[in-house]
Amino acid sequence: MNEIRIDNLTGKQVIIATNRRARPIDNRNRHEDKVNYKLQYKHSDCPFCKGNEEETPYEISKIGDENWSVRVVKNKYPTVIEDGDTIKGYHYVVIETPNHNKKLCQYKAEKWRDIFSAYKDAADKCFSDNDIKYLQIFKNYGREGGASLEHPHSQIVALNFTPQSKLMDDNYCKVCEEVESELLAVERIILDRDNYIVYAPYGSYVQYQIRIAYKKHIGSFEEIFSDNGIDELSKLFEHVFKIIYISLGDIPLNICYYIYKDSNCCQHFYVDILPRGSFFAGFEMSTEVYINTISPEEAANRFREVTAYVQVNKVEL
Repeated sequence: MNEIRIDNLTGKQVIIATNRRARPIDNRNRHEDKVNYKLQYKHSDCPFCKGNEEETPYEISKIGDENWSVRVVKNKYPTVIEDGDTIKGYHYVVIETPNHNKKLCQYKAEKWRDIFSAYKDAADKCFSDNDIKYLQIFKNYGREGGASLEHPHSQIVALNFTPQSKLMDDNYCKVCEEVESELLAVERIILDRDNYIVYAPYGSYVQYQIRIAYKKHIGSFEEIFSDNGIDELSKLFEHVFKIIYISLGDIPLNICYYIYKDSNCCQHFYVDILPRGSFFAGFEMSTEVYINTISPEEAANRFREVTAYVQVNKVEL
């Protein structure tokens, strides 16, 4: 199948080219299973490990006391600084666990809840500055996902301007529209829960892309916590990264959270999980048109099959 599609939320163009899977590739096994390894609780050279707290910059907040679960610190090498002349903002690192090399598929719902609580506290602090116009939370997982350090962490960048690609000139919510469309289409849905829908978007621009969207028009962590949606989100994340691991191995990926100060007509919470099973190369860089060799329908079907397997066999990692 060769077909051009557009991702409704980002405007990205993608060619679904399943025939290209037949081309020869000499590095298919680069995402080998790395979960069966010895968990390291501390690495002497790692500034993020428990016991090395003095090696990190100023601590913004933490979940727990001396036996902390999550810490938020200023980034030692910030993209933006608080007192910049023309561009200003905040750049935080969220240290997700004291364990040096814990894998995403090993995070339980309780861990995800702690991480989301840390995100909320940091986002509230950033949004208390009236100059802040845009906030991005993201995680780079694995070297090919852009992670510079092995110790599990994510980042928060708050800006005093809105990136051009995120400017909203619509008078309706594209996320609400997409959620309604995907619920009607059914074929790309992976999980349908009370508050969330998990699906492979119609215009998936990477292989096995997963999108998680709140069904209600809710944009902020404050509203999600108030709506009792955070526990369900935490359980969803535990399950989603389990099925990703079973399906694709310990694959590098990116997690992008789209969270806002409030919920105006266009601001609706969703998360993109972007496995990095293929690289963006010359064609993508020169045209800004992406190539996906796995159709979203095929990806969703695979994840549904793995979900059934996990539920029947009560799989634990």
